[in-house]
Amino acid sequence: MVIESEFAGKWKVIEAVDMVEDYLSQSPDPHLLIIVDEKNMVTGSYQFGTQDGYIDGQFEKDEVSLKLIFSFEGWDEADLVNGSGTFSVESGDTYLLTMNYESGNTFSFRCQATHSDPTTTANDAA
Repeated sequence: MVIESEFAGKWKVIEAVDMVEDYLSQSPDPHLLIIVDEKNMVTGSYQFGTQDGYIDGQFEKDEVSLKLIFSFEGWDEADLVNGSGTFSVESGDTYLLTMNYESGNTFSFRCQATHSDPTTTANDAA
């Protein structure tokens, strides 16, 4: 099982599961940035397609898995968006980001860690 610190860092969004194929190309650097503090609380930001914003969350653990549960707020073009989401291991080095929007829509994105800064913590970001 992964540990909390393994979620920290910049994650490249490699696929928008529920959207048109070229959606991610609308952003120059589709990514999710996760910062984990010393109490394993999470802040971060995201940018993909026509969306960008911020996340705030914590981890949920059971006997077999660990996932990040978060709320988000941001923009989709000129529209304010918010909701809740999860980020968890899908398989191997691929993680699944699921965004549940207040509007009722749910979209999923596949992500892989970048190797530029896989250990971002709150102390590193300060």
